[in-house]
Amino acid sequence: MIEYLKEDGHMDYLFKSVHKIDYDAESFVEVEMQPNFDHFVTELLTNINENVVNRAYEPSSQSTQVVTDIRNIFSFIEIEDIEPEEMMDRVKEYADDIAQRLFDKEKLKQEQIYRMGQNVKKGSLIQAAIKNGDNYEYLLAKVEHSAFVDDSDFSFKSGFSSEQKKIWKTCIFNCRIEDEDISIDEAKVYVSNSGKYWADDFLELKELSTDAQNTKRAFSAIDSLLSREVKKSAPGDYTVIRNTFVGYMKREQQLDYNEMISTILDDYQADSLSQDSLDELKNKLMELPDKRKFDRSFTVVPKEIRAKVRQLYKVNDGIEIKVNDFVQDIKQKISAEEDVVTGTKYIRIMTNNEDVYQQFR
Repeated sequence: MIEYLKEDGHMDYLFKSVHKIDYDAESFVEVEMQPNFDHFVTELLTNINENVVNRAYEPSSQSTQVVTDIRNIFSFIEIEDIEPEEMMDRVKEYADDIAQRLFDKEKLKQEQIYRMGQNVKKGSLIQAAIKNGDNYEYLLAKVEHSAFVDDSDFSFKSGFSSEQKKIWKTCIFNCRIEDEDISIDEAKVYVSNSGKYWADDFLELKELSTDAQNTKRAFSAIDSLLSREVKKSAPGDYTVIRNTFVGYMKREQQLDYNEMISTILDDYQADSLSQDSLDELKNKLMELPDKRKFDRSFTVVPKEIRAKVRQLYKVNDGIEIKVNDFVQDIKQKISAEEDVVTGTKYIRIMTNNEDVYQQFR
């Protein structure tokens, strides 16, 4: 069912719809919306906008099916001299077309993964056209649509949860409307698990930053910031903190940037850095994704930072120390000492190479 909505606070819901997608039954059906559904959509939008693991995308073109349908929806909503019933009939056609496309893509995906013992999660597609201040947005969200017992009358009902774990896939399109020109320049996408078909096949989007680009930009930004803010004032802390970041980003993994910063710095015992300086460093690191244009969630591509990891230290005439990779317990393996009598400074290096050890005895 599709409804035309009045202004709700600062946000104007131009319309919203729900389709239950069931590839087993080979059907998708409109779902009647309950009176409190506006509140659910508002909570959903808040949840999405606060989600730090969204990825930035853009349409592969302005003529793909979903983008075209969304542009047409806003086009009919913006027509001033059209009868409301006719407008909503036309909007409904395009919303149904989007739901049909998701149904087709999920059915195809299920056929591909069924033999591997996997299943596409069943749920409902929520759509909403939104005027948020001067901005126009279009929401698409795949959420769990499950049965529950109503405490008031102990009857079985179905509905949604705004909990993040129940929201599987989302996309918010930013729409630009100038006179009669309607275009979609970017989209913010979240998937809770492996859902490549959502962005690639269903929405036909392309990433603004690939995993390789994100890895390279993130490490370069962190490395530059540490060099500027820590290297001269607290060189010992710089060595440990940088080495820890290297270790974190040398593993091929799904990286949550905010979590990485917290893991490395929340309980860090500084050598020279004050707590205020450490807090300031953490804040500046948290700002990097927005300033240096990389996502807060991506799969690390370790080879992209291999060359940047290497550090060369000149310790004396004709002698250099070269660190090629992450060093576990670096302060225990490479340490500085000073002769209290002569004042001579030494670098002490632990070795597990017997031949090298014998050559310097």
